[in-house]
Amino acid sequence: MSSFTPPPPARPPAPPRRQGDAGAAHKWQAIAALISAGVGALTFAVGFIGLPAAGVTSPVAVRETVTATVSVTTTATPQGNPGGGSGDRPSPQSESEPEVQWSGPLLSQNQGFDLDLVPPAVGDDDIDPWGFDGQKVNLIYNNYALVPEGEEPGFSECKLLATTKPQSSLSVGEGRSVCLFTDGGRVALVRVDSLDPDSEITNLTVKVWDKASSA
Repeated sequence: MSSFTPPPPARPPAPPRRQGDAGAAHKWQAIAALISAGVGALTFAVGFIGLPAAGVTSPVAVRETVTATVSVTTTATPQGNPGGGSGDRPSPQSESEPEVQWSGPLLSQNQGFDLDLVPPAVGDDDIDPWGFDGQKVNLIYNNYALVPEGEEPGFSECKLLATTKPQSSLSVGEGRSVCLFTDGGRVALVRVDSLDPDSEITNLTVKVWDKASSA
């Protein structure tokens, strides 16, 4: 007895392809391409005119940032050296005035005084009133510089007068002063306070500066 195998059933025919669906897909793809191109053109235009766009840095903004950075760098002013410059050099010190060694009154009766001693003593000719010329006393045995009337010079002025305008003898009236150098090299200022030719007395006020210290 022979066996019989029935053939497989035939497949149902495939449904026909829908032409409308393919056309619609192509149409949407074209629309999407146009939208994408429009967005790209709009983004470029926005960036070109300088307005910020998402994810895009404007070339104008970049140029302004670089310019600002260069401006700050080039206008920076360096600080000077605090220790430099000729203005910081110390000015030369002026000669300091020495201390007054002695100051006070002296009474002379045709006698001279040693003004290097403290107090001055009779026996030398640093200041020597001797004789009178009317109402003036004669100063002898030293060089004297007459001080301008009404002035009372300090050490420097008195030293300058005694150096530049010395006279070997001088007649001085009441109230006038002279500058002189002592035998020891000190500067002295002597004022004639009063005089009496009859008694041969002369009252003096003396100021003697100590020697200036050598530099």
